Amino acid sequence: MSEHHQPLILPDDESNRQLVSNVHPADWVNPEPTGRYNIVVVGAGTAGLITAVVAASLGAKVALIEKHLMGGDCLNVGCVPSKAI
Repeated sequence: MSEHHQPLILPDDESNRQLVSNVHPADWVNPEPTGRYNIVVVGAGTAGLITAVVAASLGAKVALIEKHLMGGDCLNVGCVPSKAI
């Protein structure tokens, strides 16, 4: 799994390519896992990020796994809360 795929945010325009290059650098190398973890969080959407932060603040050794961009769809694709319309 040495292939590196740049995440895609639609539309595939210059603005979104710049965003991806800032938050997902092409030279990023995933860290090697270290020992055992108390909790492994799969997905860095809203719930995953909160879970990882709270667990770490309580002293847990946490691994956070995300295959795309952290923040989930709402942060990266732009959900619009109904009360903001």
